[in-house]
Amino acid sequence: MKTFIQLSFLLCSVILSAQTYELKGEFFENNQAVPYLDISLSNQDTIINLTTNEVGQFSIETKSDTYRLEVIYFEQVVFQKEIILKQPIDLGKIEIKTSTNLKEVVVDAQKKVMERKIDRFVFNVENSTSAAGGTAMDVLRVTPGLNVAGDAIAISGKNSVMVLIDDKPTYMSQTDLANYLESMSASDISKIEVITTPPAKYEAEGNSGILNIVTKRIKKDSWNANIGGSYQRSLRNTERLNAAYNLQKKKWTIQSSMNIGDRRFLRTWDNELFFTDSRRHSVSNTDYIYKYIGGNLAVDYKLTDKWSVGTKLSINNGKSDSENPQQLFFKNNLNQIIKTNRGSSFSNQKTNQILVNLFSEYKIDSLGKKVSFDADYANYTSPMNRNFSSKEFDHNGHEINNTFFGGKSNLDNRIENLSGKIDVEFPMKTINLSFGARISQTKSNNLIEAFEANENLDYTFDADLSNLFKYKENNEAVYVSGNKKFGEKWQMQAGLRLEATQTEGFSREKNQTNKTDYIKLFPSFYLLHTFNDKTSLGFNYSRRINRPNYESLNPFRMIENEYTYNEGNPFLQPAFTHNFELTFTYKKLDTRVYLSSLRNGVNQASIIDPTTQNNAFIWMNFVDSDEIGVTQSLTFNPTKWWTSTSTFQVSYSSSNVAISTQRFKGWSSSLFTSNDFTLNEKKTLFVNLLYFQNFGETFQNYSLKPYARFNLSFKYLMLDKKLELSFNATDIFKAQEYLSQNNNGVIQKFANVWDMQSIRIGINYKFGSNKLSVKNRETGNSDEVNRM
Repeated sequence: MKTFIQLSFLLCSVILSAQTYELKGEFFENNQAVPYLDISLSNQDTIINLTTNEVGQFSIETKSDTYRLEVIYFEQVVFQKEIILKQPIDLGKIEIKTSTNLKEVVVDAQKKVMERKIDRFVFNVENSTSAAGGTAMDVLRVTPGLNVAGDAIAISGKNSVMVLIDDKPTYMSQTDLANYLESMSASDISKIEVITTPPAKYEAEGNSGILNIVTKRIKKDSWNANIGGSYQRSLRNTERLNAAYNLQKKKWTIQSSMNIGDRRFLRTWDNELFFTDSRRHSVSNTDYIYKYIGGNLAVDYKLTDKWSVGTKLSINNGKSDSENPQQLFFKNNLNQIIKTNRGSSFSNQKTNQILVNLFSEYKIDSLGKKVSFDADYANYTSPMNRNFSSKEFDHNGHEINNTFFGGKSNLDNRIENLSGKIDVEFPMKTINLSFGARISQTKSNNLIEAFEANENLDYTFDADLSNLFKYKENNEAVYVSGNKKFGEKWQMQAGLRLEATQTEGFSREKNQTNKTDYIKLFPSFYLLHTFNDKTSLGFNYSRRINRPNYESLNPFRMIENEYTYNEGNPFLQPAFTHNFELTFTYKKLDTRVYLSSLRNGVNQASIIDPTTQNNAFIWMNFVDSDEIGVTQSLTFNPTKWWTSTSTFQVSYSSSNVAISTQRFKGWSSSLFTSNDFTLNEKKTLFVNLLYFQNFGETFQNYSLKPYARFNLSFKYLMLDKKLELSFNATDIFKAQEYLSQNNNGVIQKFANVWDMQSIRIGINYKFGSNKLSVKNRETGNSDEVNRM
């Protein structure tokens, strides 16, 4: 705390010395004033947004520097100019064109599909062909720098990531989050932000950084709507419908959207264990269907030109059914079958999520000073019922007597979070300062009722496997961050975040209470040297935390079958990561050298009993890992009709794993390339070719064999570009992922085959003003999102 106070005092007491000047002008078309144009004045460390008044005029006072001025009308850049502000500047009357003559300008001035900023990588979804007609999950699958394997989402070369939607958390497990993202239409998304070293303003949760999904916003005095749908065929059929309506009139802004559909897939899980004198081979097939309906409603009201308030409500309801037949083969070391365990399980689950946000924002002046407040409430419930049974058969296929094993379990998971935060942005003459505070409380109840069954399916309550686990977590945080330029070449940003956490977990059946109380500091630092407008060199550092998800702290044991079970751990501690990055940009080539050091890592450890050969998956702090790597990205235009973005990543990791006596080392590498082609002069027909190649991967005590994926996408615009038709072929060559693990000499091999190969046909129609823009809002409960 002493260090935090000293740094805050130092940043707040910087001597003010620079001068500010006024920049003004007015815009006309055919000698008529053009009101409500969007103005953006930006440089490497500042972005100031404003609009022209009723008579097309604007005026702003800011510090002396070199800026880029952009004037935007209906997402079209209609005027741009470099401004060297060393004295008051009056641009006078500027004549612009907002008519159909700008059609060519629109394409040339639109945002790039991929952008690199000082602390993040941005994928502009609106301009992507590969994401057309899909869902948010489809967007993530084609985002450079991300690895999406089934339901798991990760940043390339990293371990855990926190997923936000408009800087808001989504209180869900990995599977439930994937279902939610599958229910979100890609047409509602503006961009994806991949933040590998988040600044102090963001919560410290997420060892490898933050993935922020930014949705679209509407501009002034306009309305628009869209309706769309898609059909996807893999081994199962999937249908989706989406609709949205947005209105901005005077002081009111209303946005609404609804999505309805299903998610269906088949998944094969092939698991083989190699013991000294025997083998165990299991094959499990999952037939899964998830049906959903969800909607969002946001209302903003402008009390004055400087003060706005608003609220947002998000509701998502779903129901899933899963059928899981499986076979377990017991073999000798000659690979001959001794006996077979045949079983199946059935489960159904309901998920209900409610997110409510209240916000208030006050702009102090035109220099960018503002104060914002957010209050957030999240409620998530997911009751589930599961039945399972199995019998054993000898090597001739004859049933073995008295080998029936069965039961059922009823689970009820409820999570509630309430949080509030305040953020202040306070740019001054010599430094841009930001600071704030946040408080959060989360309560989680996990109930499991277990029953044992006989062959007549008579159920008996099993008290040993039943439990009620209650968990409460309080978190308080304060932060301060400063950004300063030194001359024309150097820029530095430094921040410090202090977080205090208190937790309490109670197990009813074990009559056991576990408490923790800790205070941690999370510094972040950025240094950038710009040699010229084409070359820059930077260094970034941040410390991150990865707290255990709430369900993993529950000590109950969940039986998968007679030989496998999952178990939580109430004694789990948070993991910490130091992230270092060295970045170099030359023209369109971006190079990132990174070092990541993880301590006390949390994950499910696969524990194999050498006597019974049973397999337990137990949550543990069991890994310390160091990884160094290089990522290179190149974006260029070989021709006017071809845009190519490619990323190559290679890394080396070394890990100590508590469940093993050896240290695991190895290399990982991958290649991603996305190529967009414009096929006609009207720029209404587009094609995208996407290829991803994993050359092999080593992480902790796992190794992944090479695999590749190839996607082909088409997009066609009709009716003045209001009607969009799309076609996507995904995973054309049907890649498979093979994984192996070493547990003190016991080799475990996995083949995880998802039903990824598919074709998708989509249609989307937009009408109204079609005048959309983007606005981010960081809310108060960001660090709890992906721990559910």
